[in-house]
Amino acid sequence: METTSEVQFELVDLITAIHSCARSKSAGSLVSTSQAVEELRIISGDFVTSDETAANAIAEVALAFGCTVVFDEQPGAEILRLP
Repeated sequence: METTSEVQFELVDLITAIHSCARSKSAGSLVSTSQAVEELRIISGDFVTSDETAANAIAEVALAFGCTVVFDEQPGAEILRLP
């Protein structure tokens, strides 16, 4: 499966990053793109692709899994702290 953004990330890497960063809430799972982008970079070894491109790829897959996505990958954004 290729994402519409046609990024070089492997689907398995995207899924792994999402699952490791998703926080369960009563209404479903919440994914912080700032956390997921960092996790994806570690998993894939890609430190060149822009945060925006990586976040878009993550969001596309996370939404397909029914997750709520928080776009907080902006420079200087604090990592979303969830209990």
